[in-house]
Amino acid sequence: MSDVVELTLPVKADLVVLARLTAATVASRANFDIEEIEDLRLAVDELCVSLVGDRSDGRMFLRFIRDDDQIEVEGTLQSGPGESGPGSAPGGLSERILDALVDDHGFDGQDGTPRAWLRKRRARQQA
Repeated sequence: MSDVVELTLPVKADLVVLARLTAATVASRANFDIEEIEDLRLAVDELCVSLVGDRSDGRMFLRFIRDDDQIEVEGTLQSGPGESGPGSAPGGLSERILDALVDDHGFDGQDGTPRAWLRKRRARQQA
């Protein structure tokens, strides 16, 4: 059984806390342990930062999909007026952070819309 939670935010740094809170809530409901929840929160923060880049306008759309032992987060960005098209894939430190926190992640775009995604599986099975 999967649950889907969708969140739409203006591109503003102080609102990314809502994305982290949503990630923690979804992970908690999926019985992730506290360390896995924190990893997902940090990874979602990194996903948002890499998706937005230096943009200051527009809307970010996040979709949290919870399946049995996994959570997938997909983010897309609608640029504001006069903002540039798709961002670039995260690199360097951002790439290493995501490698350490989640099982899979990626960045792509279609029709000028940047998309970033990540997947975190629950490591420990509940008794």
